[in-house]
Amino acid sequence: MANPSQKKLKAISIMFLLAGVWGLSMGIFYFKNPSFPLAALGIINITLGVFLGFKQMRKDNSGIQKTKKQ
Repeated sequence: MANPSQKKLKAISIMFLLAGVWGLSMGIFYFKNPSFPLAALGIINITLGVFLGFKQMRKDNSGIQKTKKQ
């Protein structure tokens, strides 16, 4: 399986982060009784967004390190 392009990785990580923030805020603040499943899914989405952002940053740095060593 090939690595996704930089634009796709950036778009997916932003979508996960936005969905996570939305789910967390809806689960905690919107309803009269806090909705635990919605808040938990928001936290999972934020975690996935951070992971993909970290993967994207590592992918950018690996190309820089390869050129410096040679």
